[in-house]
Amino acid sequence: MKYYLQHGLWLGWALFIFIPISPVGATEIPEVEALFQESLQSDDFEKNKSNLEKIIDLAPDSAYGHFSKGWFWAQEENYPMAVEEYQIALQIRPQFGEARNNLASAYFHLGNWSESVREYEEVLRQYPEWSETHLNLGSAYYMAGRPFASVQAWEKALDLNPEIFIAHYYLGLIFDKLGRKAEARLHYKQFLAADKDKEEFSDYIEHASQRQTDLWVEQAHDQT
Repeated sequence: MKYYLQHGLWLGWALFIFIPISPVGATEIPEVEALFQESLQSDDFEKNKSNLEKIIDLAPDSAYGHFSKGWFWAQEENYPMAVEEYQIALQIRPQFGEARNNLASAYFHLGNWSESVREYEEVLRQYPEWSETHLNLGSAYYMAGRPFASVQAWEKALDLNPEIFIAHYYLGLIFDKLGRKAEARLHYKQFLAADKDKEEFSDYIEHASQRQTDLWVEQAHDQT
């Protein structure tokens, strides 16, 4: 999985790609449904992009069509237009989880933390097993000034999917800020031990390593 940086927090590309679910709501043109379902199963960015382009050509006014247009607006970082398209998709299909998930992400990029939290929470009421949505909800809570809610969301993400190693880094950061040194050190350690792209996460590895060392020193000093 690829990640990108936003406001100091790493967010999964799943925000703008797909999380597998079954078809919901209104009936789509069979070819459009097939293209969308194919994308749900694929990690190939270019293939998914091509499929969304085809969906727009075939059914621009469908829920999938508006979702696809929102996705392209988000790639251009035009988040107000992305919000508009995702909202239309949800008017057509209120249970369209991917559209609501991406709507929450667009609000996050716009700095609208309360709306982002609200939409992520609604996604999880419908699809509580979506681990990456818990991860991203934790980031929205953090930006909204709700650190303890962030902890709960990130811990839930790890419960659902222990491979979301970046959650350990987040938890290390937040416990560090809260002065909970032993917990911070534990999560930094788990982040550092995880299998990951060392080049992609080099800054985070460096920071976690340094803070882990600093915390050992601070705890030793506190005990003297």
